Amino acid sequence: MTAFEAPGPGESFGAYIQRARRARGWTQRMVATELGIDFTYLSKLENGRGEPPGDETIRKLANLLDLDAETLLALAGKVPSELRQMAQDDREFAVFLRRLPQMTPEERRRLYARADERRR
Repeated sequence: MTAFEAPGPGESFGAYIQRARRARGWTQRMVATELGIDFTYLSKLENGRGEPPGDETIRKLANLLDLDAETLLALAGKVPSELRQMAQDDREFAVFLRRLPQMTPEERRRLYARADERRR
């Protein structure tokens, strides 16, 4: 993780990048210029009115604002292409993904904990 604190519970992609930008005292124009995007688009993103940019732009934004890129990609709702491919190739995995929204938060936490255990 980075020096900037993680997103709060329920904090949106736009609210998080706005908070990070403001914490640095940067204007939307400054950030937009660095990213090569229009500042009005950044304003829409921060206010939850625009579709998130592509993965590359989100990674640049994370780097610029010293944020964790994977967290920012997740907040933007970006799904790795490898995950989509796995769902196409593996029917059981696709069914599992479709069932995730019906799981309780506690059931999902147990899955996350189990996945973390396997990485160690």
